[in-house]
Amino acid sequence: MISIVLCMIVIIYSDMRYSAQHKARTHARLLKKATEQFRTQGLQGTGIAKLMGRMGLTHGGFYAHFQNKSDLVAAATVKMFDETVDHMKSAVEGAPKGKELAAIVHAYLSQEHRDHPDQGCQLAVLSGEISRQPLSVRRAYTRGFQEQIKKLAVYMPGKNVEQKCERARLLLSGMAGSIMIARAVSDRELSDKILAQAREFYILAFEGYSPKKG
Repeated sequence: MISIVLCMIVIIYSDMRYSAQHKARTHARLLKKATEQFRTQGLQGTGIAKLMGRMGLTHGGFYAHFQNKSDLVAAATVKMFDETVDHMKSAVEGAPKGKELAAIVHAYLSQEHRDHPDQGCQLAVLSGEISRQPLSVRRAYTRGFQEQIKKLAVYMPGKNVEQKCERARLLLSGMAGSIMIARAVSDRELSDKILAQAREFYILAFEGYSPKKG
């Protein structure tokens, strides 16, 4: 009798453990797919039913993971900022010492980044829509943006952390705008020129600071 009870407990525990692991994997898949769709289709252009359908899941299953679409957008916003910071770290790792900032600028203002918005920085694709989202989403966006600025500020010139962060905000805002325009124009040659000129300008502007000039 005891052995039967123990076997039942093991089976129940195994089922619960599998269920939790399965839910965690599905949650991660859903979040990944959502970030891709938001970047390419926009927030308004991505419906929950269609998103779940593309994953082979039911609309109702969505609510086992998120309370509503805003909850998903907030979580996706955090994930997208984390991914952008990871891309920045990758650019820095392959850069010669003292050229980290130039590497970041080149990576961000690259043709590859322009041509693959589904994997790129959300600032250049979603900022306009985020401004119309609920406060919970905008707070998640603000926290992610500030964290990205802190990471970028490490490589910026400046007398102190505050000044470095100020310049990081200027740089990131400018680069995001350049990518937006480069994607919007229909002339490929013009788009390439926008990126090239922006790379040259920002590297000269921010690497050109000397310690005395601050």
